[in-house]
Amino acid sequence: MQFKHASLLLVVVLLGTAILTFIVIERQRALDDQRAALLEDIDGAIDVAAVKTPAQLVAPGSLTGNQYQSFDTDLNGDGPTESIAIAIPGNAVQGTKTEITINTSTATFPGTNPQGYFGIVDINTGDGEKEIAVSDLGPSGDATTGFYRFDGSQIQLVGTVQGAYEDIVFAGNGTLTTKTRASILQTWFYSDMFTLGADHKLAHVDQEVYLIDPAAAEARLTMLQDLPLHTDASSINAKTIVTTLKKGEAVTFIGCDNVAWCKVQSATGIAGWFYVEGFDTILKIDGTKVPAGEVFEGLSNAD
Repeated sequence: MQFKHASLLLVVVLLGTAILTFIVIERQRALDDQRAALLEDIDGAIDVAAVKTPAQLVAPGSLTGNQYQSFDTDLNGDGPTESIAIAIPGNAVQGTKTEITINTSTATFPGTNPQGYFGIVDINTGDGEKEIAVSDLGPSGDATTGFYRFDGSQIQLVGTVQGAYEDIVFAGNGTLTTKTRASILQTWFYSDMFTLGADHKLAHVDQEVYLIDPAAAEARLTMLQDLPLHTDASSINAKTIVTTLKKGEAVTFIGCDNVAWCKVQSATGIAGWFYVEGFDTILKIDGTKVPAGEVFEGLSNAD
């Protein structure tokens, strides 16, 4: 008798499970059908090809000095002028890029938010050439600029740096200075330099410490706990400690080597280094790893 009841119970459980499974499957099928119908309505309502990017909406009449959608000039110093034009293929839905055409040669500058125009710059006034600057504003406002030269028949990439070309300083002696986003401690930007070589390529100028603008808000910090500072960016040990910052003390963030060491200065004017592991984990002398946000107040964590 017990066996018969157990068998009946098993049948009921299996039947209930089957019914529940059927309901779940049908519900998912209905949701899939609704989603497909919605996507079909969206595709029908939006002409994807007609959805323009902000760059494609830039009116030629709104451009100011050294902003062109087309321009004729002698780029390589050989006498005849080159016809330069910009195009923004693609659309705001599917993504886009920037295409530069010089005479019959075309080059593509990748990006996600093209500026919609180009500029003419002269990185080295002594080499007889001018460069085309093409900027992309990026997904989070972190602009990049590509520089191109024309050798008479082909467009060649000179190099790519951070920053929009209007904000880059050209000394005219083959160097340019821009603002680059650091990859250590917090969200901040430093003054970065590049030089144009004889091979017509931009080369980065390495620095011992990349400096933040002292007027930037990110340069003013307050200690949340004590932190020993070291004499140089080499080793973490008691012999290299130059001073110890105290909790509550106001300090000035100077910059970093953009790899593992950052430099700050105490209110008394003593400067020293501390070690950062990864992006924002500070390694103390005793081996303790502490998030930078627990050591400094005032750090920027912008996207």
